[in-house]
Amino acid sequence: MPIWEYVKRHFLCARPVNGRMYDLGMALVEVNSVWKSYPRWTGLRNELQHVVQDVSFTIEPGETLGLVGESGSGKTTVARMILGLIQPSRGSVRVDDTDVASASGSELHRLRRQMQPVFQDPYAALNPRMNVLDIVTEPLVIHRQEAGIRTDRASLRAKAIELLSEVGLDDSALGRHPHEFSGGQRQRINIARALALRPKLLILDEPVSALDVSVGAQVVNLLRRLQHEHGLTYLFISHSMPLVRYLSTRIAVMERGRLVESGEAVALCANPREAYTRQLIAATPELPTSVA
Repeated sequence: MPIWEYVKRHFLCARPVNGRMYDLGMALVEVNSVWKSYPRWTGLRNELQHVVQDVSFTIEPGETLGLVGESGSGKTTVARMILGLIQPSRGSVRVDDTDVASASGSELHRLRRQMQPVFQDPYAALNPRMNVLDIVTEPLVIHRQEAGIRTDRASLRAKAIELLSEVGLDDSALGRHPHEFSGGQRQRINIARALALRPKLLILDEPVSALDVSVGAQVVNLLRRLQHEHGLTYLFISHSMPLVRYLSTRIAVMERGRLVESGEAVALCANPREAYTRQLIAATPELPTSVA
């Protein structure tokens, strides 16, 4: 299934509006001792392969948790469990004080309105047959009844211009299609679409790894600005420790499905406890000066 269809099916579906106020110290995301296992044939035996093992962390409203580790460490699997795309084999995930795995259809719809993903490949996440106006405003059209949104062409165009302006694009983009843009511009369009429903949580899965260094730095700075402007909460997934250190409030380090170290971002990078964390820091270069 193309990623753009996947986004539409799971995160742009119609769902009721149900805002809530947060108590002081209440976590937006709570991951409690989650495991994810898949059956695997070994010779004549069917064994369980543990992709994620006993992982726990929280994400407070307005902060950025950086989830870092090499490919295959289980980062994306954890993100998919938070989004409700797969269920934990054991443990629980709570978002907005609701257990994701046991949520009813209406509850899950509400949760998915409050959390939106931004994927690694900015081109695959966009429907190549749709122009930017339709891509960015599609969530608004789907939610027009619940949110009381006007969906006449003039209103949608005005909202699209507002969203594009927030990510550094202008109205000349509206009638164009994804193949007419650079990788960095496509990722900005993805971010604009993710912001359309004004979610609380963005799950950013390697959002700049497909971009060159300078363009990626611009997108990272954009994400930082948008967080300050809208009070967003981020789960930022990456294999680059310097990048995670720059954007994150706290860092959680995963190795082979396990959470091996976590802590405040600057302190953890300055004094890592685990040899694996030190290897991640040594393996990735410092950020370009355009980010710092």
